[in-house]
Amino acid sequence: MTVLAIGLAFLSAVSLAYGALLQHRGVSGLHADEGALRLRTLVRLLGSAQWVWGLVILAAGIVANVTALALAPVMVVQPVGAFSLVISILLGVFHRGLAIDRRILLTVALCIVGVTGFVTVSALIATTSPTTPQESLVLAIAALVFALAGLTTIIVVSHPRQLLLITGAGVLFAFCATNMHVVSSHIVAVGLAEGLSTLPWLNAVALAASGLVGSWFVQSSYASGPPEMVIAGLTVIDPIVAVLLGSIVLGEAAGATVLSLVGMGVFGALACVSVFSLSRHHPDAVEAEARRSRIKHGPANGPATGPSAQEEVSDRAGS
Repeated sequence: MTVLAIGLAFLSAVSLAYGALLQHRGVSGLHADEGALRLRTLVRLLGSAQWVWGLVILAAGIVANVTALALAPVMVVQPVGAFSLVISILLGVFHRGLAIDRRILLTVALCIVGVTGFVTVSALIATTSPTTPQESLVLAIAALVFALAGLTTIIVVSHPRQLLLITGAGVLFAFCATNMHVVSSHIVAVGLAEGLSTLPWLNAVALAASGLVGSWFVQSSYASGPPEMVIAGLTVIDPIVAVLLGSIVLGEAAGATVLSLVGMGVFGALACVSVFSLSRHHPDAVEAEARRSRIKHGPANGPATGPSAQEEVSDRAGS
């Protein structure tokens, strides 16, 4: 079952990379302001064929990931999605003409090493057992609190950085994955009919809330930078937080040794540093950050002689 779960998780990773490419094209085609997308812009996305196809592909990937989560522990399944970063970079080169240099290649390689090491150690120490009602309740409440905090942040903060958006999305999707594991494993354990009648509904609500707010973060991050950064953030932050939730709340690392925990910490830190480095050196991310800075602070060297960046963005949004 574990091998099948890992295979399904890999198929989900492919879907994530290709779906992100199409949805980034859809959001970019609207010429939306960078930062948190407003509800009217999110509604307009339904008219974009590329965005809708991206959504369909992502939905297929979610089905594969949900099935994998029902067959194996969160700590084994969730980190496999990191391989979508490699796929995303390749898609960027062939479909977007992404120019990559040795620094980006090294950053991606270090990220893959970090996540692969993290996956390996997680798989070796992960154990699974029926989730207790107390564990389910703690997980659901924590997810709802973070979803509310994320919703507040995306409404209040103007022009948030892409790194903030993908970090928030990664945390929220980690809660989504762990709550999905609780719900799906419950149904698998007791059967569909009894499972639906005794479903841990608070976990289902927390799953929906964290998934919806996390999706808002993701769509906003498409307007704030390249899709490769979105994939990098999600495939590193999501599994690391998911593993922490699985080990701390669900007790999936009960048999872990000090050495294995140190190894997870080292590999996890390497992966996180790689994402931060990618956000500073990815050519599209650098350009997007400079654009965001001009919109927020205005030109750095005296008064502008032409249209401001804000007026340019407004003109594009109205076109």
